[in-house]
Amino acid sequence: MKTPLDPGILRQQLGERLFGRRVHHFSSTDSTNDRALAMMEAGEPEGSLVLAEEQMQGRGRRQRAWHSPSGLGVYASLILRPSLQAELLPLVSFAAAVGVVRALESLSLTARIKWPNDILLGGKKAGGLLAEARGDGPGVGVVVGLGLNVNQEEKDFPPELRGRITSLLLASGRAWDRHRVLSAILRAWEWEHEKLLEKGPAELLADFERFSAFEVGSRLRVDPEGGAVHGHYAGIGPRGELLLRTKEGAVRSLTFGEIALVREE
Repeated sequence: MKTPLDPGILRQQLGERLFGRRVHHFSSTDSTNDRALAMMEAGEPEGSLVLAEEQMQGRGRRQRAWHSPSGLGVYASLILRPSLQAELLPLVSFAAAVGVVRALESLSLTARIKWPNDILLGGKKAGGLLAEARGDGPGVGVVVGLGLNVNQEEKDFPPELRGRITSLLLASGRAWDRHRVLSAILRAWEWEHEKLLEKGPAELLADFERFSAFEVGSRLRVDPEGGAVHGHYAGIGPRGELLLRTKEGAVRSLTFGEIALVREE
């Protein structure tokens, strides 16, 4: 039997932390990000969490659908109002990704980040983050959404995705209490976010690179708009850019695109 998430239990586990202090829980919604964006624009305070048992129109980057079956995953969006320069706002989602990896690490799961915002377990996608900003200047607001597969079995995924994506259950061989998973994520996420605001991006970017799914020197293909780019992974730039060393020896900075490992022959 699928046990619904209980905001009361979640708040009890989180204590007086900012992230998750207010929880808006829905049995079903179109997209938690859409709900959170509307609430943010209506004045909902920072740290408020929009949580759903299922999403009918869950989405990731490039408006791709995110499969969100009821009662099996974590589908949540957090409202933030970060005091960051505009060029650093993309790092808000980087802090969230590092927080997710650290939280899963605390649960004895080894996760990696596929730039810019996919969470991998055993080399397969288990989750993803989507950040969306509204406004500009000091009043900018950011919603960061998380979709994480927790208790899905293979049969719970669409046929075309089976074998290509995974869940915490499939990666570990056991079912998980979603309250425990989500509270661990929110604690680690808040810690990483506060560190970014207080110390700047250097430590965050070093951690993001350390948790990368790719080692420096790995041969990659990146597909930004305008055609594929091939090269070797050269790390992460100061604003979260993917650095790719081309065959000519130049380092190209990419801020957008799908990334894939190219096996050396």
